[in-house]
Amino acid sequence: MKKIIAFSLTILLIMTSFTGCFFKDKQSEFEKVLTADTTAIYNQLLQKVPDPTDIKAMNAYLQSWAIDHNIPVSYDEHQNIIMSKKATESYEDAESTILQCAIGQGIAEEQYQAIASALYLIDKVEKHGFIRVLFTANQNNDMKGAEDLSKNYLNADNLINLTHAGKTSFTIGSAGTSQYDFSKQLNWQAPTYPHAYEISIRNLNGGSSGILLGKHPNPIKIIGDFLASSKSNGVLIELGGFNGGQSVEEYPIEATAVVLINDSDVARFQKYFDTAASKFADKYQNSEENYTYTLTPIPSPPMVISKDDSTKVLSLLYTMINGIYFKSDDGEVIAASNIGTIRTTTGNLDVSICSRSLDQSILNEMAATFGVICGLNDVNNDVLDGFPIWNVEKSNPLLTRLTDLFEKDYNKKIECQNTFERTECAIFKQKNEKLNILSMSINFENDLTEIEALYQFLENIKATQTTKES
Repeated sequence: MKKIIAFSLTILLIMTSFTGCFFKDKQSEFEKVLTADTTAIYNQLLQKVPDPTDIKAMNAYLQSWAIDHNIPVSYDEHQNIIMSKKATESYEDAESTILQCAIGQGIAEEQYQAIASALYLIDKVEKHGFIRVLFTANQNNDMKGAEDLSKNYLNADNLINLTHAGKTSFTIGSAGTSQYDFSKQLNWQAPTYPHAYEISIRNLNGGSSGILLGKHPNPIKIIGDFLASSKSNGVLIELGGFNGGQSVEEYPIEATAVVLINDSDVARFQKYFDTAASKFADKYQNSEENYTYTLTPIPSPPMVISKDDSTKVLSLLYTMINGIYFKSDDGEVIAASNIGTIRTTTGNLDVSICSRSLDQSILNEMAATFGVICGLNDVNNDVLDGFPIWNVEKSNPLLTRLTDLFEKDYNKKIECQNTFERTECAIFKQKNEKLNILSMSINFENDLTEIEALYQFLENIKATQTTKES
């Protein structure tokens, strides 16, 4: 599939270099050169570094490329690459700009569009203020390169993070996150009910819980709610274990609970399960093509969680916030949370949850709610980790200039959006609060308009600075 994407993009770029950009009748000479140069860089990236996760190969390629193009380059001990160019004559007082791309992750055919764009701009823009391009290491979305980057490399007026997306957009904010561990010492006893079953939901799509679009069933929450509902309807249940999830920041791809049922409740419990499985299929079978939701008889385990503790475990899951927590008046999601993992295999209960919010006060409110829920169920509540909120004011001069540039020169109104994913922009803003920061998506199918607009922005930034001072 990756080869097909790469081949298609190459054909697209070749076509545009001869016939004009996809949505234009013809290209100017500048556009033809831009297309040819960007295509060459992109294709060389694919050839020299076919695996985008091979960060050593990428580091070596970027350093070699910079030397070949007479661009000062350095690196740090955190696998970051830094390219810098001094301001050109008469642009010494112009605003300085940093372009930043992540390396070490993603799909080559997508990620390399942003990298090729940054390399083209630092090489080809002829008149400019100080320009720096940062390539920061980001493997497994750990953002270690950005976190460990010296703040000295962020001494600039503007920073534009370049990513890949289906259409041109500006990301102007990212949610802050809080990660929690809920734990409880469990008491165990010999089982008293004779019929043991394993309830499992498996083979879900999963993915980052920062992606809110679409349907994302949480098997931990679904099984927990089913058991709590069955119990409230009079089914006598003993809980022999509950495990699921793979990461605090991801939707679980599976969960399994072991339960024991009394003789008189087996038929009723089976009926309740059939109803729950049917509702799950109606809601998710189109988006979760490979899922299984099963109730399987198993040998009875030697021990089960005490009745009092199992009641508290199910109560915790039933009352816990999972999914969208708060929306604005116009329907924009502001806060959400996700139960990431549950474990009882150690003999104790451990549940991890990740809350995300674009508003710090709501993130604090969620923390207080978690505390109340845990307190009611005699569960310990510990904060594991956090990540800062980042947002751009609508009056931000960088956002205003680029928005006006696209509207006036390209007749394009660029969508501004927030993300619930963690961003390097939030890290950079913490390191330098004075930075004007924006994230901009790149996609070569958009006529290479984004690159041309950034070229124009960098060349005209002196005029903007002069206007501001006059």
